[in-house]
Amino acid sequence: MDNNQSIAVTQKSKMLFFRCSVKKRRLIPSMSAILVLSSFTSHGAETFDAQKHITGDWSGARSELSQRGMDFRLGYFNQVAHNLKGGLDNEVAYADQFFVGGYIDLEKLFGWSGAEFKVEITNRNGELINNKAGIPSLLQSQQIYGRGNVTRLTQFSLTQQLFDDQLSIKIGRIYPSADFFAMSCAFQHLTFCSGGSSNYLSSSWYGDPLSTLGAQLTYKLSDNLLFKIGSYDANPQVMSLNQGLKLHTSGGIDGTTVVGELEYKVNYGHGLQGDYRVGVVRSSLDKAKLVNEAGFPAGSTIDAVAIEDTDNAFYFNLEQQITRNPSGGGLRVFASMIHADSSISAVGEVIAIGGFITAPYASRPNDRIGLAIGRNSVSKELTDAQHKYNVNHINSDFNVRSHEYPIELNYNYAITPAIELMPSVQFIIHPNGDRDEENAIIAGLQLSFNF
Repeated sequence: MDNNQSIAVTQKSKMLFFRCSVKKRRLIPSMSAILVLSSFTSHGAETFDAQKHITGDWSGARSELSQRGMDFRLGYFNQVAHNLKGGLDNEVAYADQFFVGGYIDLEKLFGWSGAEFKVEITNRNGELINNKAGIPSLLQSQQIYGRGNVTRLTQFSLTQQLFDDQLSIKIGRIYPSADFFAMSCAFQHLTFCSGGSSNYLSSSWYGDPLSTLGAQLTYKLSDNLLFKIGSYDANPQVMSLNQGLKLHTSGGIDGTTVVGELEYKVNYGHGLQGDYRVGVVRSSLDKAKLVNEAGFPAGSTIDAVAIEDTDNAFYFNLEQQITRNPSGGGLRVFASMIHADSSISAVGEVIAIGGFITAPYASRPNDRIGLAIGRNSVSKELTDAQHKYNVNHINSDFNVRSHEYPIELNYNYAITPAIELMPSVQFIIHPNGDRDEENAIIAGLQLSFNF
């Protein structure tokens, strides 16, 4: 599904153009087991902690396997959403995800210096509250929903460290959000979760749970500064449900998505670490423009629609630990911006700012409180084209859209270190960028398990 392709409509149905183009994009997103559940989706060199896993240490077998270089992750989480206000009907929507991953340190296991193999499989199910309750939106209220109810191969890769770990090369079936535009995901709305919001950099950015054949290189310029570059197959067939567990993507559509990023890491002492990233994206996959050659929305008139052979985008995101409390937690803030190619991307810009406090109380060292505010914007070129259409056509029924503003407040309650419950409330101002649309209030509940 190419959410940036123009939607051909007749004069009678031209009003539907924008809503359909954005809706197609909205169904694609999002994420893997969210980054806040990093033990599900990423592998580190930390010692195995049985308390963080429901199934424990398997009578010592899991610790022994970890010491030999073999780690396994099994996770499940779900998100429930209910619209208290807004939409066509009051509904409840449920979506979930299962995740299994295997991580093998080939140096520990076979003596292959600096090598690691990773395999990850993701299964998603459920419904989206925006669709079920008729709440139009630019970005969706359940970030776990998207890419189809299907089991997918999310990663099958080999990573090799070289030159005393100064250079890292990863090849295989991979996804860009594992290495680029990566920030914590401590929220239910997609705007505040980088693995899903990063899909809006380009329709060819196939973030997890999707993956595609690619290669990624990281070069350590200094102890604090990293240069990263990645190249990924941009074949849209990767989104098909029948591609789920294949090692390669079938289909004859050719294209490449290239990502470059500079990452700066800083530590001000006392645990006050920061991570700052800026990146550019370029895709060579052909896409139809949103605006036709007469300057009107594509499909609103019979004028031809040009094909763009490349699209370009840039982004930045930062995270900074501001305070540390005696329990090891404290306030961490973040900010991010995505600026997509406005000639082909219906959602032209995504901005998010917010923060969360971990260990807010001495008696609750594993809890977290989060608050975030975002602004999601319609492509400026498309907005201008809709204005122009209304000026030039009497009794035009185009409803010009601009910005929507999602706000989320949540509290993540750690029942145990392996089980977490996160109630939340979202307030969506001008859903779908439509000032005439009723503002929405959505109650959410997320439950996660680390087995």
